[in-house]
Amino acid sequence: MSKDSGAPRKGRIDSSGELLVPAVKYGLMQRMAALVEDSNDAIISVAGEATVASWNRAAECIFGYTEQEMIGQPIFRLACAGEEGAMGVVLDQVRNGRRLEHYESRRRCKDGSEIPVSLTVSPIRNAAGEIAGVSEIARNISRQKRAEEAVRTSEKLAVAGRLASSVAHDINNPLAAVTNLLFLLQNEDLSPEGKHYLASAHREVSRVAHIATQALGFCRNRGEPVWASINTILDEALALHDNRIEVAGIEVLRDYDATAKFRCHAGELRQVIVNLMGNAIDAMPFGGRLQLRVRRVTDGMAALPGVCITIADNGRGMSAGTLRHAFEPFYTTKDRPGTGLGLWVCADIVSRYSGRIATRSNDSPGHSGSVFRVFLPH
Repeated sequence: MSKDSGAPRKGRIDSSGELLVPAVKYGLMQRMAALVEDSNDAIISVAGEATVASWNRAAECIFGYTEQEMIGQPIFRLACAGEEGAMGVVLDQVRNGRRLEHYESRRRCKDGSEIPVSLTVSPIRNAAGEIAGVSEIARNISRQKRAEEAVRTSEKLAVAGRLASSVAHDINNPLAAVTNLLFLLQNEDLSPEGKHYLASAHREVSRVAHIATQALGFCRNRGEPVWASINTILDEALALHDNRIEVAGIEVLRDYDATAKFRCHAGELRQVIVNLMGNAIDAMPFGGRLQLRVRRVTDGMAALPGVCITIADNGRGMSAGTLRHAFEPFYTTKDRPGTGLGLWVCADIVSRYSGRIATRSNDSPGHSGSVFRVFLPH
């Protein structure tokens, strides 16, 4: 009997000298390979300097290259013009043992188009613990970016419309006075030249009035409101924040009344929900709990039936001073650049439906968090 007969066997060598892997380990390897192949994210391994060693089915779908076209080719084929150096820097950092998670960049597809991706890049180590390659997991976030841009554009247009409406409203008052004065001048004894000037003034004032009327209608929806599912609007708004929720490790709890509907312009109400959800996520950068609830209720203050939407978080709360100014335009306490118009726009939209937003918040350690309740009467 050999000295190592009692040692655990990792495998055995057949007559041809090939290592035979135990069935249990082989089965695990098969399952891992199936998970990689069936993943919705592109999973790519890079060996040597920058050579593609593996390429799963999702990578084919996202980038357009088949496995045969990419295996053995440089990963720089996916780099956008002028960004090969930046990709090389990332690979060098990972080869030195660094792991990059949810790193946003852009990649070039086979058809020449460029797409935004969220990357997790990790070192691959061999049995001896040495770095033998690089693993890259890429998620196509094009839809998310388009949705975010649509929301930003919608918000900017809404704010611009409200500002234009406010200015136009203020212009109308002196404009009415000028129009009345011009009307009175028509009854005066004027020279032919004076009458010519008066007619010109009338035309110009009419033109200003028309511009003011257009500005007043800028932020108003032209279509008729329709019955919309509140639950659908909340889920659509939640989808816009999917990536941020995943990165921060936030738990989402939903408690919906399936029968809750409201007659509105869905885009406006979605804008309100997206803003309130975004603020809640901002308050939980290191994880937390986001609670969404929809109920058909009767408002205690006005005794009106309607719908109540609750968005609550257990993140950083607001102080009493911040809460007093929260709905004022251009007021913000965020570190990142912001307009300070989000809650102001929300309150303005809700007020158009004769609704209201109630909020409470606490910034005490161990009891922090914020709750926003939007009441919309039928």
